[in-house]
Amino acid sequence: MTNAELLVGLNDAQREAVSAPPGPTLVIAGPGSGKTAVLTRRVAYLMRELAVPPWRIMTVTFTNKAAKEMTERIERILGTDTKGLTTGTFHSICARILRREAKYVGLKSDYVIYDTTDQIAVMKRAIEAANLDPKQYNPRGQLNKISSAKNELIGPMEYPGGTYADQITGELYGGYQALLHLSNAVDFDDLLMLTVLLLQNNDEVRDRYQGYYEHILVDEFQDTNTAQYVLVKLLAGKQSHLFCVGDPDQSIYKFRGADYRNISRFQQDYPGAKLILLEENYRSHQLILDAAMAIIDKNPDRIRKQLTTSRQDGPKITLRDLANEDEEADYIVDKIVELSYEGKYRPRDCAVMYRTNAQSRSLEEAFLRAHIPYKLVGATKFYGRREVRDLLAYLKVINNPDDEVSLERIINTPPRSIGAKTIAELKAWSGKRNQSMFAAIQALRQGVDLAAQWTGCQSAHRFWRDGRILAASQRTDTRWPAAGRRDPAHGLQHLSQ
Repeated sequence: MTNAELLVGLNDAQREAVSAPPGPTLVIAGPGSGKTAVLTRRVAYLMRELAVPPWRIMTVTFTNKAAKEMTERIERILGTDTKGLTTGTFHSICARILRREAKYVGLKSDYVIYDTTDQIAVMKRAIEAANLDPKQYNPRGQLNKISSAKNELIGPMEYPGGTYADQITGELYGGYQALLHLSNAVDFDDLLMLTVLLLQNNDEVRDRYQGYYEHILVDEFQDTNTAQYVLVKLLAGKQSHLFCVGDPDQSIYKFRGADYRNISRFQQDYPGAKLILLEENYRSHQLILDAAMAIIDKNPDRIRKQLTTSRQDGPKITLRDLANEDEEADYIVDKIVELSYEGKYRPRDCAVMYRTNAQSRSLEEAFLRAHIPYKLVGATKFYGRREVRDLLAYLKVINNPDDEVSLERIINTPPRSIGAKTIAELKAWSGKRNQSMFAAIQALRQGVDLAAQWTGCQSAHRFWRDGRILAASQRTDTRWPAAGRRDPAHGLQHLSQ
């Protein structure tokens, strides 16, 4: 695609956005207005028209799938690969930065990232260590409070202690972070917060990344939180070649800490920023757009858009008020059957959206009664299955032996006659030695004075026996690669003996 062809097929507002001069640019993109086309062609325009090297460009999306698709589209437009272009989610980009700069934030480069299940396990340990009742202080609830604090860049020492409950959360926050550090682990919120702190506190690292990335493009800007907004500003630096695309009317992730007011902050922080509105919709009928605007116009303090489309036809919107979820499900199924009999649509052409997973039961039962096949989106995830999580835990321990959550998961999987009491004793003993559990098992393997240091001698001997198995990831015999070059396949063979 030639330079002139980059702008072919775009409307006036899209062309203005794609060819905007360097500097802070805010694109307010209405639904279905072709914002992905604008983003991808903007990157192509920077590379081809302004001769910006791909490694000087960072494009931030909100899903890994979107990042992959964006890279593929850019390569199709340019007719060549985009080697060096940084495209990814906030979390994946921060993870890459922290791998390179781990020593500056107190991590090893092989740190692990804990998912929700792992985080709950760590929080339970923090609650137990604080001698608190997990029934009174729900681990998931405490994690939600800590997550909100991290999104606002509030650390354990700064956590407000206005009430007794807040003081407890602050204490658990500190204990939770200490356990993560002991396991050389971080959670997803740490990826953002630690990267921000790194750039704020280390001038050399900040200057290096600001010089490295000349242009930063952000998708779904309305769903950024405080940490993400500060991160973008830190990376942009004084050049401020920011190109942010979003729509405050489409902000749906407030429960995750997203703050649509970042769009207003952008305008305040960059008063000379170019503002471009994408108002032409390519997806919906005008009646749908009019109904949506009639509702959203009631929101105060917003950048108003006048959504238009060339599609003027389309059926009217039907609103039906029903007594309960069963009547709702029956009505939906009857409507799908009616559309099928009329030959207008097939069941596969219909989608049913509901607010919470609990609402799926009545819908599923109604579909089953009507013998209509359906596909439920969002069922049990592959990586949520027990056997898969067990296998991943083995791999994590091989990669990072200090990962206590994963070690505790597999220490008795398959069964090795190691019970909860023995594990609790090991935790207490390793805690007194200020070591991870794996390091304590290694100490047992090396023959420490158990009688003097651990009263649970019978349990200790069992750990001494199994410790030899679990310490396999440090072996350098003929069956194990040299230290620092661990082979997961060989490690699994040892660990499963």
